[in-house]
Amino acid sequence: MSEDEDEGIPDDADEDFPEWDPESPEFPQRMSTLMDYDNGTVEDIQGFEERDEPVYGDPVQETPEDEDELIDPDTLLFAMTPTEDPAAYEGMFDPLIENIEEETGRDVENNLVENYAAQVEAMRSEQLHIAGFSTGPLPFAVNLAGAVPFAIQVSEEDAGYFLWAITHMSNTDINSVEDFEGRAGAHGDPSSNSGNLMPRAIFEDQFGVEPDEDYDVEHIGSHENLILSVYHQDHEVAPVCSYCVTRVADRGDVDPDDIKVVWQSDPIVTTGFSYRHNLPPDIQEGIERAFLEYDYSDTELAEEFDGRGQFTEIDYATHWHDILVTHEANDVDLTDPGDID
Repeated sequence: MSEDEDEGIPDDADEDFPEWDPESPEFPQRMSTLMDYDNGTVEDIQGFEERDEPVYGDPVQETPEDEDELIDPDTLLFAMTPTEDPAAYEGMFDPLIENIEEETGRDVENNLVENYAAQVEAMRSEQLHIAGFSTGPLPFAVNLAGAVPFAIQVSEEDAGYFLWAITHMSNTDINSVEDFEGRAGAHGDPSSNSGNLMPRAIFEDQFGVEPDEDYDVEHIGSHENLILSVYHQDHEVAPVCSYCVTRVADRGDVDPDDIKVVWQSDPIVTTGFSYRHNLPPDIQEGIERAFLEYDYSDTELAEEFDGRGQFTEIDYATHWHDILVTHEANDVDLTDPGDID
């Protein structure tokens, strides 16, 4: 940690913080205290209230009964959600891809996409057949591109993530979301669930704090950008995805002792793995087997994603309910590609 980043943090900055109890969490807390508690659990995911239909937007499309409406490509095209460092994905998904090939009898090609909108458009135009869509953009993929979400990535214990509201430890007078008022804030991409849409819905509903009205908002992209901006004190406050930013701290790019978490949401589902609805049923089933019936815990895939080397089945209407409520509260048009970014 440089002197610049440590400057202004009193020695007793956290002496009044409550003792951390993950069963009954209280805030504020240093981010360093929460580094081992940045995820929900598989039990949390399994305990979601079941929903018959999505609360907002269209339901997942059914597989066409007319065989003429099916597509049966020789090569299945796969793409993970966009990342700031595409090279990080190189080779990471090879074990999964090999199992998809084995289970479907089709070649699989791993592709890189530049942004959320490009990924949704690729599946809409049938140039993408299997994809990991980020939490916020996934409803666009369902409504625009015929995506069928079926799994999220988990470990034996961890699943999902939290929305954190953060500031720098030097801001001793910012200890709640209410204290965001009048501050210089940073948000993620406009379509980002935890980086923008959910805090806009929750901050106003639960705390009476409206982004853009009660504190300034500058959209600066990724969660990595958000935490770096708060860490270097370019912005005072930000909403972030918990496990996204702990990965930045694990790399040594920020000192978690210098970041204060003033609030935490209930668990939120992560990237939704999906296939296109008009693939043949046997191909759909093979894709699901490759995800759900194999353990990738000893692969680079798990190493990169904090031990998450397994996949668990999800239901779109059930597990994306809170995200869809958030989209509705933000007047997001799930049929308008222009709302993705």
